[in-house]
Amino acid sequence: MAFLGLDVGGSKCRFEWWPRGAAAGGDGRSVQPAVHGVDAAAEGLAAVLREAVRDGAPTAAVCALAGVGDAATSTALVDGLRARGIAFPVAVVGDVLAAAAAALAAGPGVLVWAGTGSFAVARAVDGSLWRVGGRGYLLGDQGSGYDLVRRAARAALLAVDGLAPATALVDALTAAFAAPSPQRLGAVLQRLAPGEVAARLGTVLGVAARGDAVARQALAEGAADLDALTDAAVRKAGLAWRGLATAAGGGVFDAVPDYLGAVGARLTARGAAAPVLVAPRAAAVGAAWLADGWHRGQSPQKEWVDRVAL
Repeated sequence: MAFLGLDVGGSKCRFEWWPRGAAAGGDGRSVQPAVHGVDAAAEGLAAVLREAVRDGAPTAAVCALAGVGDAATSTALVDGLRARGIAFPVAVVGDVLAAAAAALAAGPGVLVWAGTGSFAVARAVDGSLWRVGGRGYLLGDQGSGYDLVRRAARAALLAVDGLAPATALVDALTAAFAAPSPQRLGAVLQRLAPGEVAARLGTVLGVAARGDAVARQALAEGAADLDALTDAAVRKAGLAWRGLATAAGGGVFDAVPDYLGAVGARLTARGAAAPVLVAPRAAAVGAAWLADGWHRGQSPQKEWVDRVAL
């Protein structure tokens, strides 16, 4: 038996198999029901699944998507996949569950995630999961790639209006987003998907590296917010910080070691073990591991998948 897992985040889609090496993994187009709609998300998922199973169908699959936050959305996506000819057993869950499977399969601990979006999730002693954050780019995702760029752009506009200190972010972000003027940065960002905004994080990092205090402050505030999310998840799970196993994942941590270091320093100051960096493809492997346990009725996989989202 072989099991397939998809990890569909805000900007990337990856698929992997369980057991490892059962078949080749790969990449596909990212689709989110909250951004693209359920029909478009089902169509995109079906295309990725067809690509992944060219050499044979899996025993079962779990698709973990950003933006799946309730059973109704999950059911609609599964129905959409069935209508598009996907016949093998498949479950659709939120992407937080795949990340938790990647980092917390061994037992109690906490994971902080910073990609296009962000969240923290802790596994309690009884195996239950407790999530904080990741509530979408409009009202949440503190410390994520999107949020860091948004903070920087907001600081730039405040500087333009004389409401905050001058910053090199003004010219840098105006050029990076090809805005007709600094004053139009907001209008430009509002037309872009979260992943497109997050993709300009390198511009903010470059300005910060050249010593710009405003850019550095945006990064420091993001790290502080991620620390707060993680602390809240630990408290919800009823865990103690001393010696706690911690993990960190997501594209921002992968690409920016200094940011991981800043967040990690805050967590170790609380008494936790130094965070272990989750590999970029680990969440897709985690989704495949979930598919295995879900199909077999094993704990905690079945409980996590049946919950759909946190």
